Amino acid sequence: MHFLPKANPLYEHIPAQKINMPDILTKLGNGGFTGYLSHSLPSFESCCIFAKGKLICVFSTEENRDKTGFEAISLFFDKIVNNGGEINIYRMTAELAMCVHALILGVPLFNGDEVRQVDIKAMLTRLKIQQFNGVVHFYTTERDAVIFYRNGQPVGFYHDGASAIESSPEESRKVAALPGARLKVLSTKPIEELMQYDLLHMVNVGKLWEAAVTRSSVPRDTGLKVAENVTKLENDSKRLSELVEDLADVAVAYLSRQGREVVEKRLAEAGGSTILYDSAKAEAFLGLVEQDAKAIDDQARIDEMIDLMKSEVAGRLAV
Repeated sequence: MHFLPKANPLYEHIPAQKINMPDILTKLGNGGFTGYLSHSLPSFESCCIFAKGKLICVFSTEENRDKTGFEAISLFFDKIVNNGGEINIYRMTAELAMCVHALILGVPLFNGDEVRQVDIKAMLTRLKIQQFNGVVHFYTTERDAVIFYRNGQPVGFYHDGASAIESSPEESRKVAALPGARLKVLSTKPIEELMQYDLLHMVNVGKLWEAAVTRSSVPRDTGLKVAENVTKLENDSKRLSELVEDLADVAVAYLSRQGREVVEKRLAEAGGSTILYDSAKAEAFLGLVEQDAKAIDDQARIDEMIDLMKSEVAGRLAV
């Protein structure tokens, strides 16, 4: 199984057989989601990576047999229909989505080399000079730590004991120093190139889902329970409150206290949190938040903040 960052979870441990997967994927795409959706079963895993609403990668692996693209989606759907499993959705920035792509499909520059046999300082210098995009993964049989890179610079750190993407390399150094530690260095294309590939526009996921259901001998509710679940979600004020709080937290991370004030003000003016269920109204709301944010601090990474907010809305309301 691949070691992937599990920071910023929107949903975890959702029973897969209770949801309509093409509907979920389409909502994530239409909502501009950035992050990944994972599905797991014993001896099987699948991962769908999104960047600003584009499905840039689908990967499925069963007993060390890997599939990508069309074949991966087909196998993914078959497993859900016949075996269930769990769905998880994690939000992240576009540069981290690029790094998750590297963890799954990256080109190996080092592949399981012992750390003690590698000149780490020289290697990191080369990555900087080459404007490396991808990950450096240190691991033992019991520990994992990853350094995420964009254009030759570290953009975050993650390890098996972390609950968030970290800014310190300390834990990565500790794992690299463990007896028997090994490393993988996995390279990928810049996120702009990866986003030129959108499986949602290349594959008819609805038809693949129908084919999986037809092949299955397991009876499924074809829509009634899904509709009931959506209705229940739309009436769940607690869930909406959590979404608004998450949006405010994102704004605070980029604009301090004023960020929360902007979110609360613009939501109130728009008619309250229920407008987030309407894609046009949600887009208008985020446009006003972006406008206010740039007026507060035009040097902050406002585009990134808005992308994270879009992912939050799309991910929360997709299930």
